[in-house]
Amino acid sequence: MFNNLRDTVAAWFYLAVVILVVAAVWLPGYPAWITGVIAWAACLLLLPRLPSHQLYMVLALAGLGALGIAWSMTRGGSGLIEMALTQNVPLSGMLIAVSFLQLIAVSHDADAEPLQRGRGALFKTMIGVHLFGAVINFSAVAIFADRLSARSKLTMEQAMGLSQAFIVGAAWSPFYGAMAAALTAAPGASLTQLIFWGIPVAVAGITVTWFTLTSARHGGARDFVGYPLHLEALWVPAVLAISVLAIHEWQPAWSVLAIIAAMASLVTVLTLLVRSGRNTGATLLRHIHNRLPGMHGELTLFLAAGILSAGMTGAIDVLDLGLPFSRFGAFEASLVLIVMNVCAWLGLHPIILVSVLGPWILPLQPDQTLLAMVFLMSWGVGLTACPMSNTMLAMAGRYGLPFAQLLGMNRRFSIKMTAICIAVIYIYAALTGGAWTAKGG
Repeated sequence: MFNNLRDTVAAWFYLAVVILVVAAVWLPGYPAWITGVIAWAACLLLLPRLPSHQLYMVLALAGLGALGIAWSMTRGGSGLIEMALTQNVPLSGMLIAVSFLQLIAVSHDADAEPLQRGRGALFKTMIGVHLFGAVINFSAVAIFADRLSARSKLTMEQAMGLSQAFIVGAAWSPFYGAMAAALTAAPGASLTQLIFWGIPVAVAGITVTWFTLTSARHGGARDFVGYPLHLEALWVPAVLAISVLAIHEWQPAWSVLAIIAAMASLVTVLTLLVRSGRNTGATLLRHIHNRLPGMHGELTLFLAAGILSAGMTGAIDVLDLGLPFSRFGAFEASLVLIVMNVCAWLGLHPIILVSVLGPWILPLQPDQTLLAMVFLMSWGVGLTACPMSNTMLAMAGRYGLPFAQLLGMNRRFSIKMTAICIAVIYIYAALTGGAWTAKGG
């Protein structure tokens, strides 16, 4: 009974975070740390449910951040506690709101259709999981993979296609935690430009996966069994992406994360009212009670990374480390991308690296869109081969796949995509004026 009560209270706290993140747009002067306290209260209630490896990581991040904050405060630093409580809270609110989209995004009519086979099935599966994943995140992978593994074990080719096509969406999708983290670390970045430059990266990623899985090594994808997706089902991603961009252009001062959270909630409720009528309330309540407590792992990790970021900001001020570069152009951005991807391959989640590198590079006054692009690219490329990636761990554990083999296959993809991302960085720098220096020149 205690566990059920704990989960219920935490679930409603998480819902309160969404409401307050959205409401803060229209409440000038609202103390955002209150939302942070509520978010942390929910996470602490569910802390005993964290797997040991995640718990150790959360404690390490929060502990190091707290040490940095304490050290800075003893030397006159201020504002760091509030920063720690608010740093990644809008990101968390967005992720919670986006989780509701899984109630409407994928039609269950596909469950009754026969599975398709061949290259066409591979193409539809990758496009489908990419576009649905761009809105409902890992839930799309789970829906597709559950359907494909209902009668036979998920194959390595299916796992590669699903994981690579899904994760690379982080390069552009405003509904990923990656975009929220990037905009938090580089608040001056242009959402429109990030989407514009991220889409070619995602297209390149899907193309690389396509040529890999249709090669002779994988039997030309002749026997690939895919998800029976219909393109008309993609209206939810289209409506959300267009509405978010339109509102952001109309009111650029509004928080992008709050806009996403508001639109995800609104579209979900309106769609459920049309589809289910009186059952809408019951459907939403089931999601609140059953799904939201299950998000505690990623939410706690992101909040702990916020404490680390505040601690890094304070420690950098105290140590007076100086700037890592004298300028931030294509070469420096490429170097940061390589370092981040190598660290991801070694097991460091990109949210940790963003929390560390963001405060260190920002004093350079870099082109913040370029900086955010690097963060998104690392998330969409490095995470495919990160041993601590929730997607990779879930794919291997849930579907009985050899983890090392899947990681190795995805690492080849990650290396190829790193080279492509560097080319995109140089093209962006050439078209937008090249390097920025610490003086903003």
